[in-house]
Amino acid sequence: MVKNAIFEGGSYRMGLGSMRAGLSAIALLAVYTLSPCLAQEAKVTSGTIYVKTNQVIGTISPDIYGHFTEHIGGVIYDGIWVGPDSKVPNIDGIRKELIDYMKRLNPPVIRWPGGCFADRYHWMDGIGPRDKRPRRYGRWSEVTESNQFGTHEFIEFCRLCGSEPYFAANVGTGTPEEFQSWIEYCNAPAGRTTYAEMREQNGDKDPLKVKFWGVGNENWGCGGNYIPEDYCMEYRKFVTWLPNYSQLYLVACGPNGNDINWTKRFMKKWVDCARVPIDGWSCHYYCGTTGSALDYTADQWYEMLNKANFMETLVRDQWNTLAEFDPNHHIKLVIDEWGCWHPAGTEINKDHLFEQMSTLRDAEVAAITLDTFNRNCDKVGMANVAQLINNLHSLFLADGPKFVATPNFYVFEMYKVHQGAECVAVDFDAPFAQYKIGNDNKTFPSLLGSASIKDKKLHLSVVNTNVGEAIETTINLGAVKVKGGTQSVLTAKDIHAHNTFEKPNDVVTVTSPLAVSGSAIKHTFPPASITMLEMDLE
Repeated sequence: MVKNAIFEGGSYRMGLGSMRAGLSAIALLAVYTLSPCLAQEAKVTSGTIYVKTNQVIGTISPDIYGHFTEHIGGVIYDGIWVGPDSKVPNIDGIRKELIDYMKRLNPPVIRWPGGCFADRYHWMDGIGPRDKRPRRYGRWSEVTESNQFGTHEFIEFCRLCGSEPYFAANVGTGTPEEFQSWIEYCNAPAGRTTYAEMREQNGDKDPLKVKFWGVGNENWGCGGNYIPEDYCMEYRKFVTWLPNYSQLYLVACGPNGNDINWTKRFMKKWVDCARVPIDGWSCHYYCGTTGSALDYTADQWYEMLNKANFMETLVRDQWNTLAEFDPNHHIKLVIDEWGCWHPAGTEINKDHLFEQMSTLRDAEVAAITLDTFNRNCDKVGMANVAQLINNLHSLFLADGPKFVATPNFYVFEMYKVHQGAECVAVDFDAPFAQYKIGNDNKTFPSLLGSASIKDKKLHLSVVNTNVGEAIETTINLGAVKVKGGTQSVLTAKDIHAHNTFEKPNDVVTVTSPLAVSGSAIKHTFPPASITMLEMDLE
């Protein structure tokens, strides 16, 4: 894990906006043990939010709100795929309840089949009659991969969700020919080639028109343990003279976390001869854990959020490094794995490897991360939370017929209004929360967020990270005026709150009318909360 280094001097920088926060006496928060009713006992402090509607950062790509599904544990089997003969309600083998919830998100893109599994996966194993598909070594915990869920099943899942597919190709144990054949199989016009005819025999006459292709996964590690220069040479071979039946978006494997050395060495090799196409630069950042999934102190709450907030530094550093080799910034950042990674112990099924419960704290991590991507929409072209179901920072948990949405789902549902909107700068001026790590005194912003405008509506997403203080704010909107709207709030009395099969509604969004007007409004953000304000522009 990389060391987090976010604060410089007495201010906090985010995107084109800045947070100017003085540590006043009323701002010092020293809560080291929590009451389940902490939110009811909260103090109230004050702050100001400046929405700079005249400072447009860029358009927020919907693809920032992408998802990731891998053949690991219970993600595919028991999560997405239950089989057409299952008693669990399904659509051609795909869990129906999952589809119903996914449609609520407007999910733009879904990555598959990995992850580390991708660099062991041979796509032809997953086509043709399911009863004739080979069973293979599944990489994770020596499980057997049945290949019941392959290219066509994944495409159908994406169609049902209304999402674009994003395929991760096998560089670790595959070949350029295998990669190019997969593209041909997916995208060749009907009847044009033998692979197109094979696709038709398997149920899809028309091209699948797969646009997004990752060339390997974590090739610095499980994808082959390459050094940057050697991976760059492999990348060149894989993408040279690809079947160009439809537009392709090619993603190269970037660093583990914020490893600038990997980026510089790959890019230096990339520019030393003919520059083959690269559209996206993949970065993976897991902010790890503090405490455990369900057991943590207030200090560990802030420490976890601080680790998540390191994403701002990663985006800035990687973007500036790419600029040395791609000054026109054709290449965008693709953060196609991100989220918390807690220790084992809260999985609902022992066969669901890396499964973990997600609490209100994980929801705040999700909101902070999505706001970071929004504010850096000129740099980030795509992002994919890891993973969709029954794994790490999941939006859903399922086990047989049981199913529940985690608090992370409600963050994505609230934030979908930012998709395709124009992001504008926003400054937060509020007291910092104070906490301790060992003997070291630390501070963390009490308010974080982003703002966007679309269809005569202003959306302001705000995370109150402070576990013990509500923050009463004045929101200055500059030259624009608003009149009415709605507020959606995600919070709970206990910062450890989470949803279970037995109690699925402990952390859910509450939406109500917002009575506001003018260019300066008042609003109070509850402790440990995520809020979306939707305001109608006059």
